[in-house]
Amino acid sequence: MDANAPDERLSLAAQFRLAVAFLTRLPVPQDALDEDFDDNDDEPDPVPLDPARDPAQLASAMWLFPLVGFGIGGTGAIVLALLSWAGVPGLAAAAIAVGAVIWLTGALHEDGLSDVADGFGGGRDKASKMAIMRDSRLGAYGAVALGITLIAKIAALGALADLNPGAAAGALIAAATWSRAMFAPTMRWLEPARADGVGAGAGTPREGTSWTGLLLGAALTFLVLMTPAGAGVFVVLTAGGLGAFAVGWIALRQIGGYTGDVLGAGQQIAETAALVAASAVIPHATLLGRIV
Repeated sequence: MDANAPDERLSLAAQFRLAVAFLTRLPVPQDALDEDFDDNDDEPDPVPLDPARDPAQLASAMWLFPLVGFGIGGTGAIVLALLSWAGVPGLAAAAIAVGAVIWLTGALHEDGLSDVADGFGGGRDKASKMAIMRDSRLGAYGAVALGITLIAKIAALGALADLNPGAAAGALIAAATWSRAMFAPTMRWLEPARADGVGAGAGTPREGTSWTGLLLGAALTFLVLMTPAGAGVFVVLTAGGLGAFAVGWIALRQIGGYTGDVLGAGQQIAETAALVAASAVIPHATLLGRIV
């Protein structure tokens, strides 16, 4: 079997558990992951399913990333709704909701964004950029990138929360969902920039995996945004997609492909772009609905 091909023995339950284990800090028992492999008496027992030890298994689970993103965004949305119900100002509620999402994901993608900003901003050539990206220390470019994205997300979400907490909750879920649908297409479009690491080890998702994930992400986004945003949901989807595309294009120019950090940076920029777009279109849709 090709090392880069998704493992066909993974059941749906195993794929979902793997997606949750990779994208969140939620405890997923290793024995529960292992028992979800399809039994095959003609083959040796598979390697235990662990995204840290065996990232090649990730490719087959990436179509479920939007569904896990729906849960991640949903957690932040619940926090936002409760705080809004308690009378907390929109900006403060938004900041705490975004913080809850970051806690749930272990700042996985924020770390990727800061590493990419430091590497691309401070490196002179591919080798130096890659070396900086592997340095765990936070530099000026990374701090600025994190600051801008956090401020943009909190400001957009806070403005929506003051207008309509329900719409703000939907926007947060949509942004978290759609941005995580960008992983598989990015990995099919670009080549790995280095031979090791999680990005390269995960392999190339199948075309069907990419399309299924995109369709699932779009459907879930429509589900939570169609009522508050109307046709503006297409603007949100476009903004998120363009955000991920921009990161991929820059990575192609800078280092010739993607790394795990690039994928994380793409998710963050897509999420920020989707939230900002939602904050722009939802007020207009709400006003139009009142006029009509």
